[in-house]
Amino acid sequence: MNKGAYFLLVLGILSAFTLTCFLLPDQATQSMRKGTMNVLGPVLVTADKPVSFFSTMDTKLKTLDQAQAEVAKLRQQVATLMVQNAVLADKTTENARLREMLGFREASPYRLRACRVISRAPSSWWDTVQVNVGWQDDPDLAKDQPVVSPRGVVGKTGEVSRDTTDVILMVSQNCSISSFIDGTHDHGIVKGQGNFEEGKPRVMLDYLPKESMVAPGQFVVTSGLGPYFPAGLRLGTIVEVPPLNNEYPTFGLYRQAIIEPTADLNQLDELFIVLGPKQSDQQQGSPQEANKPDATTATPAPDSGSAPPPDATK
Repeated sequence: MNKGAYFLLVLGILSAFTLTCFLLPDQATQSMRKGTMNVLGPVLVTADKPVSFFSTMDTKLKTLDQAQAEVAKLRQQVATLMVQNAVLADKTTENARLREMLGFREASPYRLRACRVISRAPSSWWDTVQVNVGWQDDPDLAKDQPVVSPRGVVGKTGEVSRDTTDVILMVSQNCSISSFIDGTHDHGIVKGQGNFEEGKPRVMLDYLPKESMVAPGQFVVTSGLGPYFPAGLRLGTIVEVPPLNNEYPTFGLYRQAIIEPTADLNQLDELFIVLGPKQSDQQQGSPQEANKPDATTATPAPDSGSAPPPDATK
């Protein structure tokens, strides 16, 4: 039997089966349908499981891809927010620092020249820095003037050039400041040591009286006895008082103390150079000019009953 005859036979059987189904009564048709479903039901259920499995897997894969894309997007947003937060924190710190400097300048009894640190060499980190003002910016700038921050003394001016000025830090061995312990009459000299311990620069307070009751925690301020530093500028806090030494260099005649500067010498940004005391409007005029009579004041006319001037009788 060839393929064509086989196809016609199968088609005839299916047609006869279909026609028989239409000609059978409803009760017989329902019985046949029920039997067919009983036979084919398990097959259909088994065939549907792979279809349901792959459909569920496709849905889960799509959901996982969406979740990964959302996680990547959230990570990018978190990184952006962290950068913005760091910028805002830096701006907040800068704003607070500038407000502190503005308040210090207004409250200070001295004339202050604001400046900014522009250079600090690693080889001289604890010795000098350079600021962005020179004699062209202010003719009153000179050598050995105090340099301060709102927290305390930073050092003193060194060489003054046209556009920049060297600042010798108080921790440098080239810086010595006359001082005394706040609340006492114990005077001494603050001298830089040119070194630091544990990242914190410290300086030595020399020539204290040997009977001085100096103790850690006391403040050290400028005494005003030197020719450049006015009195009352805060220098640092005493952190250590070595025992009285009978050997060189004090030979038991003086006591020493180690102080930690109140100004942060490790991070210097904006500073002030002390140019001198502030002058009020009344102090700007000289006493001779104040006592000189006004040129617009008229000389009073002589009384009619008074004697005439001597030359009038001639």
